[in-house]
Amino acid sequence: MTLIALRQAAVHSNLSLAALQKIAAAGLLPAAGRHGDRLVVPADVAQRIRARSAVALHHLLPTTTGDATMAVLRVDVAKRVPGEDRPFIGFRADLTPADLLEALRGWWVGRPEKIAQAGILPVTLGGFVVAVLTGLSGWDTKLTGNGLTRHRFDARLAGYISDLDTATNMITIGAADDLRIAGLLLGKRLTSTSGGPIAYVTVGDHQPASGVSGH
Repeated sequence: MTLIALRQAAVHSNLSLAALQKIAAAGLLPAAGRHGDRLVVPADVAQRIRARSAVALHHLLPTTTGDATMAVLRVDVAKRVPGEDRPFIGFRADLTPADLLEALRGWWVGRPEKIAQAGILPVTLGGFVVAVLTGLSGWDTKLTGNGLTRHRFDARLAGYISDLDTATNMITIGAADDLRIAGLLLGKRLTSTSGGPIAYVTVGDHQPASGVSGH
């Protein structure tokens, strides 16, 4: 087995180094290990990550076809948030499903009706879908101390992955349509651009980005 340094693995994976560092820190590269003071990754794992396809958005629910817009939640590696009504914010592969749902369903800034309109919220880290929320309907709203209005959504955790190499849904019991949607999204590339956590992609116009992904 050939081991390569993380910087080289990023090139092999068609990712920025920052994106692959996030993926590793979130526990999504369990095959990675230490060689001295360097993190190394099997070369074949990096090649399989490179081969991961982009999300085919037109295969999702009818509400997300044509010119419809779907929200995307872009997160960082999970961290604790003391003093709030959720223990974590962000994604990490070793969080429990309950903690993961709370870490992902709020509190986000944006137009809540636009975020919830597709009923689906893919969650990306490093440019890959790592979790999927479905059943978005109602939401709670609060005004924070910095003057921002934030929203927390009613949602279900339809799936998440613990290894980007194999990208198997860790949720095995649930509504058939939830599992179908998660299967269409998890582990795939989904390019989006935003100045904040919430981005949007238009299904009819979305094309996989070429070059290096860093989101």
